Amino acid sequence: METLVGEYCGFVDAGYLVAAGARALSLRTNQVRPNAAAVVDWLAGLGPPARADGDALLRTYWYDGAYDSTHSRHASQKRFHDAIALTSGIQVRLGHLAERRSPRMRTPIRAALRNTAVDLGIEPDELVSTFETHWEWRPEHSQKGVDTLLTLDLVRLGQSGASETAVLVTGGRDLAEAVRTVQDLGRRVVIASPRRSPVAQELHQLADVVVTIGPDWLGAMLTTRAGQHVTSSHRAA
Repeated sequence: METLVGEYCGFVDAGYLVAAGARALSLRTNQVRPNAAAVVDWLAGLGPPARADGDALLRTYWYDGAYDSTHSRHASQKRFHDAIALTSGIQVRLGHLAERRSPRMRTPIRAALRNTAVDLGIEPDELVSTFETHWEWRPEHSQKGVDTLLTLDLVRLGQSGASETAVLVTGGRDLAEAVRTVQDLGRRVVIASPRRSPVAQELHQLADVVVTIGPDWLGAMLTTRAGQHVTSSHRAA
């Protein structure tokens, strides 16, 4: 793509980056964690070389969901978010991470297993019980309030004229109206995502520019739990 002209801001949905990025690298989300400094470096590379008055990248807003203070993982997650907040050029904005203890698919999967057992002449309860000795029903997590925070920041900065372009690392349709609003204010919107990652059609159509985050940069943005950049050997594992 062409080099961005004028000052611009990055808006990064961390949950989307991890989920879509891990999928693009053929990894599971629990195998990687985001490297905020690499994300800032990639965003800075979209603009011109550093100017005498500073970088064209004004700031990067980092959005994520946070566990409730009573959750067992709250303390470790807070340390992680605090570390990201110390990354140069990053401002962390936290929504809420809701946890669903009973996964939505548990009931229909159990029903399917019972029907299968009947067809095979097997005791349904025995089949379900045996299945669940080999399968762990993990809680489902969903971000709440993240899109709202991103929308408010996007529109606020568009109205203030602080930046000419917004670079969004996200793919949700819920942001379409916010994108329209800032475009009506004369700002440009760039949508960035990993290759073959889900981006809502409406958002894709609205974008002034669509950018693909290449595998090398993606491997730097998502490190392994040991802190290493994701390489081809990790992707093959």
